[in-house]
Amino acid sequence: MGIQEKRGGVSYDTDSSNDDHRREMMPGMPNNSRQLVTSNGDVILQKMYFLGSEWDSLMEVHHEPIEKNYELLEEIGKGQFAIVRKCMEINTGSLYAAKIMRKRRVARGVAAADIAREAGLLARLRHPNIVSLHKVIDTGTTVVLLLELISGGELFHWTPSGEVEAAHVVRQVLMALSHLHSHQVAHLDIKPENILLSSPPPMPNIKLIDLGLSHRLVPGSEHRALFGTPEFVAPEIVNYEPLSLGTDLWAVGVLTYILLSGASPFLGEDKQETYANVAACQYQFDNEYFSTVSEIAKDFIRSLLIKDPKERGSAESCLKHPWILTESEASNGLGGAMISAVKRGCVEAVSQLLLQGAPLNMKDSKEDTLLHIACEAGDEGMVTLLIENGVDLDTPNKKGLTPLHVAARHGHINVVRHLCLAGCDVDKTNRGIRADVTAIKYGYPDIANLLDKLRIPTQRENYIRQLQPTHRPIDRLHIRLLGHCASGKSSLISSLKSGIFSFGFFRRSRSQNYSTKREPSIELDVTSKHGSLSFEYSDSEYEGTQGVEWSRGNVGGECVFWELCGREEYLASYHYVLTFQQPAVHLITVSLREPLTVQLQQIKFWLRFIVDRITPNSIGFAGKCSDIKVILVGTYAPEPLAPNSSGGNLLAPLLPFLKDFTLILGDDPQMVAVDATNPSSPGLKLLRSYLNNARMEFLEYALDAFRSIPSARYHSMLDIWYEQDGPEVAESFLRRDTPREAAMYVPLANLDKQVDPFLNSFDKSDVSKKNSTFKSALVWTGLAESWRTYVQSLEVPPVMLTQDEFLNEIRKINPLVCLEHSKQLGLQLQNLGECLLLPGDLIVLSPEWFWQDVINWQLSPDQRGRLGGRTTGVYTLEDFQARCPCPASQALQALQAVNLCVPCEVDDDEVEYELPCLNLVERLPGLWEPWKSSTNSLPHAGLRLCPAEAPLYHLSPIFPHLQAQLRKITQTWDPSNSDLYQWWRGSKLCVGPCESIVTFEEEEQSCIEIRVRGPRGSSAQCFGLFSVILDAVNATLDLVAPGMLLEKHWLSPSQLQGYSDVIHSWEPATIVSALIDKNLEEAILKNPINNQEESIWDIVGCGLPMMENCLPGTRQPLKSIKPAVKRRLAEMLDPPDHHGRDWCLLAVRLGLGDRVAQLDSTVDSPTLRLLNCTGTDCTVSSLIQQLRALDRGDAVHLLLSHTPVYVLSMAIDSETGSNLSR
Repeated sequence: MGIQEKRGGVSYDTDSSNDDHRREMMPGMPNNSRQLVTSNGDVILQKMYFLGSEWDSLMEVHHEPIEKNYELLEEIGKGQFAIVRKCMEINTGSLYAAKIMRKRRVARGVAAADIAREAGLLARLRHPNIVSLHKVIDTGTTVVLLLELISGGELFHWTPSGEVEAAHVVRQVLMALSHLHSHQVAHLDIKPENILLSSPPPMPNIKLIDLGLSHRLVPGSEHRALFGTPEFVAPEIVNYEPLSLGTDLWAVGVLTYILLSGASPFLGEDKQETYANVAACQYQFDNEYFSTVSEIAKDFIRSLLIKDPKERGSAESCLKHPWILTESEASNGLGGAMISAVKRGCVEAVSQLLLQGAPLNMKDSKEDTLLHIACEAGDEGMVTLLIENGVDLDTPNKKGLTPLHVAARHGHINVVRHLCLAGCDVDKTNRGIRADVTAIKYGYPDIANLLDKLRIPTQRENYIRQLQPTHRPIDRLHIRLLGHCASGKSSLISSLKSGIFSFGFFRRSRSQNYSTKREPSIELDVTSKHGSLSFEYSDSEYEGTQGVEWSRGNVGGECVFWELCGREEYLASYHYVLTFQQPAVHLITVSLREPLTVQLQQIKFWLRFIVDRITPNSIGFAGKCSDIKVILVGTYAPEPLAPNSSGGNLLAPLLPFLKDFTLILGDDPQMVAVDATNPSSPGLKLLRSYLNNARMEFLEYALDAFRSIPSARYHSMLDIWYEQDGPEVAESFLRRDTPREAAMYVPLANLDKQVDPFLNSFDKSDVSKKNSTFKSALVWTGLAESWRTYVQSLEVPPVMLTQDEFLNEIRKINPLVCLEHSKQLGLQLQNLGECLLLPGDLIVLSPEWFWQDVINWQLSPDQRGRLGGRTTGVYTLEDFQARCPCPASQALQALQAVNLCVPCEVDDDEVEYELPCLNLVERLPGLWEPWKSSTNSLPHAGLRLCPAEAPLYHLSPIFPHLQAQLRKITQTWDPSNSDLYQWWRGSKLCVGPCESIVTFEEEEQSCIEIRVRGPRGSSAQCFGLFSVILDAVNATLDLVAPGMLLEKHWLSPSQLQGYSDVIHSWEPATIVSALIDKNLEEAILKNPINNQEESIWDIVGCGLPMMENCLPGTRQPLKSIKPAVKRRLAEMLDPPDHHGRDWCLLAVRLGLGDRVAQLDSTVDSPTLRLLNCTGTDCTVSSLIQQLRALDRGDAVHLLLSHTPVYVLSMAIDSETGSNLSR
C-alpha cells in the first residue's frame, strides 16, 4: 500500500487484553466507565453495558475441549494473551478462525468482562460488513471464539487504483459504523489492519474486525481513553477528553487519506511527534500524493479531520457526502448527486456540490425542481440554502405548482415564510388557483391568513425591511458596580447619570468620621481573619440597595447599570450577573473613609469574586481577559482634590498588593477617586473618559470577532467599500445592511468561539444562520424598534416568556418572523439591556421584575419573617405563592433556571420546590455520632475543600448551589435505598449502608468538609459515594464559579475512625510532592497528632485494597490540567523573565525548542500553546521537575496544590498505554 511506516497488528483482534473492567454505578454517579480493580484482580465494582450481568445468557457457551469437535490447523495470528488458528469442524468440514484467549489468572490473561463484551457485541451487532461469531467455547483455562474465516487478506496490503474503489471501501466501513453507532457502540480501533477483504479486488467487499476496544457510549456519560494506534487516534484521545461516536469518524478520515495517497497524514518521526501532530490537527494535502485527487474527496477528508468531534457529523451523514454519493451515482453526474442529496436533506453535501459547479436548475423524473423537493419535505435549512444560492422561486413543476403551492399544500408554514421573505410571487396561480386557496383546500388556514397579509406589496415590503439590519450599531455599555455596603455605588450611578456631581449625592451618616491627617500608607502584614471582612452596615440611617438594581443612563452613550448589593445574602445570585453579558466594565467601589487594610480586603474580595466567575476558556497573553475591564473607584474623598488631580494616588498604596489580579486589572490599573463636594470633580471626568474608552475598545473587539467569522462575502464586500468609499466606511461595516450569507460546507471549528453561547441552539450544520444571527445582534433592526413599540402598547406587558411564546408574540408584529429572527431579536434586546436570556429557552422581558420581584424578594433578609414554619426552604406551589409578590409558577421557573431552586417529586401528582438559600434549619444533634461497633477497621475518608485565598465569603455563595446539585442527583435515585437531609450549611447523603456528610465550616479558615463512612465490606460503595459528591462539587463550580480553584486537604483516616475532636489534614502540595517519584502505597506520611504513619492510598482509598488501575495524579498528561490552572500558569510564565525562566526556556527543556517560533504570541498565551503541543508522555510530574529546574517555585506550588492525588485508569495492553478516567 506504500504507507510510510507499517503499523503492527494481527487479524481477528488477537490482542484484546485490555483490563476494561466495569463497575456497577450507584444512582446518579457519572457514567464514565471507571473500573475499580484490586491488586489481586478482583472486580470491586463492575458494570456491564446492555450485555447483562452474565455474558453466558447472551448465547449458548459450550463447556468442552475444542478438540472434541474441531481440528486446529495452522496459526494465522498471535498476540500477547491470544492466538488465532484456522480450524475445521470435524463433522461438516466447515472452516473457521478460532481466537483462543487465556482467562485471566492474577495479572495475566484476558478478563472475563472483556471476553464477555467482545462476544456479546459480535453476537448482537450482526451486519454484512462486520465479522460474524459462530460459537463460544469455554475450555476451563481458555475461551475460544469461533469466528467467520475471511481469507481475502487485510486492507493494509491492498492499494485502490482510483477514487471509485476507495470510496467503495470507505462506504462499507461507514455502513458498518452506522450500524454500530445506531446501538451507541464505538469501535475505537479503525485502521487498515482491522479491515479484511471478503471478496477479491478491484471492488472488494470488506469485513470490520477487532471489537476488543469497542465501548458502548451511553448518552450523558463520559468515557476517556488513551489507547489505539498513534496514527489513527483522534485528538480527544491524545488530549484525554471524552470519547464519542465521532472518534471513529476521525479514523475514517485518516483511513481515506491513506487509501487515496498511500501516505499517513499525521505520522511523525516518533510517537511524541505523531501525537503532537494529531493534537494540533496539523496535516496537509501534499501535491506529491494528492495531485490527482479530486477536491470533493479532499473535502470529505476535511469534514472528518476536525478537532471538535461534535462537528464531524455522524456515520449516517457521511454516507450522504457527495464523494460517497458520486461513487454510487456516478452515471448521473453532479446533477443526479444534487437531486439525491436534496432528497436526503444533506445540506453539507448540496453546499459542496454547488462549489463543484453542480446546476441549480435540475429536475427529477417527476419534473420537480430542487426547491419543490425541499418544500415538499419541509426542509427549512435546504430551502434557505437553495434560496441563498439564487434558485428560481416561481418555476412551476409538471403539474403547474410553484414551490409556494407545494409548501402550502403540505402545511409547511415556516417554509412559506422563507419563500415570501425571499420575494416569491404570492399571487401566482396554478390554473387560476393561488397558494392561499390551496392552503385552505388542504386544511391550513394559518398559511392562508399569512399569505393574505402579504398580498399588499407595501405591507409585505415593510415586513421584509423590519428583518434587515440597519445602519445603527448597538453600542450600549454594560457597567457593573460591586462594593461593600455604604461604599457609594448608588450615589456614583446617580452622579454619572446626572452629568455632574452635585453636593449631597453621596449618602453620609453621622456615625462616620474621617481624619484628614492620615498618611496614605499600609502595613505589609494585612492578613486577618474573615471576621474583619464584614458585609453588614450598622448605621440605622443607611438605606442600601437590595440585591441587584438594574437601570439605564447615558455616559457618553447609552449604558446599562447593574448595581450589586454588598450584603452576604445576595452573593449566591451574582454569578449570573457576572457571566451572562460580556464584554462589560466593572467598577469596584471602596470608601476612602475606611482604613487602608479594610480597603485592601474589600477590593481583593471583589476582584477575586469577579475572577472566579470568568470562564477560563478564552485565555489571552498572561492569562488576560480582553473583554473584561475593571476600574477601582475610591468614594468619599476626604477633601476637595487639586484641580488637575484625579485622586488616584489615594488608592496607589494598594497596588503592590494587587499584583495577583493583573489579568483583569491590566499592567496599568485604572483608578479614580471621586469628590462629592466638587461639582467639576476631575475624578468624575477621568472616570467618564475611562468608560468611553472602554466602549470604543469593546466595539473594536466586536469588529474583530465579526471579521473572524468565515465569510467570503463579508471580505469581498469590505474590500469593495474600502476601494469605493474609503477606510472609514469600510470600518463601519457593522452598521451596514448585510444580506444573509450562503451556507458554506467548511469545518465549524473555524467559527469564532466568542460568539454568544446562545447561538449554540442553532443547528451546527448551518453556519450561515449562526453568522447572520451574530452579525444582526450587533446592530439594530426594524424588528427591534417595532417590538419596543409593541410592548409599550400592551396594557400588561409580559415579564417572561418561553422561546416559543416569544416567537408567537413577535409574529403578531411581523408574520414573516422565523425562529432564527426571534433569536436575533433576543440577542439584540439582551445587548440593549432590555431582556435576559436564561437557560432553558426562557426570555425575561423585564429585568426589574426578575431581580426585584424574584431574586431580591426571595433572598432579602427582610423577608425571612415570611417563612413561617417553612424554614426548611421546601415549599408547595401554594406555600410559595403566599410569600411571593408575583405568580409563583413564573418565579419558580426563573429560579430553577439560575440553579436557586430544585423541583422535587413527592408523589405522582405532587411537586415541592426546594430553595437551599432559604433553608434555615439548624443541624440536628447526633447526625455523625460514632458507631457502636469497632470503627478502627471500618471505611472512613474525608477532605476539606479550601480556597487558596480569601476565606469565608468566597465559599458561602457556593454552598447553596452545591446543595441544589446534590438534590438534582438524588432525584434519579431509588428513594427506598437513598436519603438526602439538608440543613443550613450542611447535607447528609446516605446510599445503602454508606453515609456521607457535607458541611460548610467557618472557623479559622472556611472550607467545605466532606466525610464518608460505611460498615465493614462497603469500601467500594464508600469510594463511589465519595466520587459522586466530588463530581457534584465540580459541576457546581462549573456553573457558579468556573474560575475558582479549591485545594483538597485530605483528612487522616485513623483520626476519622477514632472520631477525634481535632483531625489532622494534609495540604495537597505535601501529598502530590510525595507522589513525584513514588506510587500511592509507597508514599508514606506521618500524622503529627497521633504519630501514626499512613500511606497516601490509606488516606484516599476508603479502606480498599490497592487498585492496579489507580495511578498517582502526577502521571496524567498535561492535557488534563484544569483550564483555571492553565490560566494561572499563563499568568506566571507568559511574561518575559529577566533570567529567561519563562515559557520559552520551558519549551526547550520539554523538547519543543524547534517550535518556539510557532508558539510565540503576544495575543494568545504561548504557555497554553506549549501545553497543547506536548504529547501524552509529558506528564504533570515531568512538568513539575522541569519547572523546579528553572527555579519557578510559584508555578511548581500551583501544580502541586491543584493536581489530583489519583486518577483511575484502565490498563490496556496496547501501544499507547492506559486510559485515564479521572
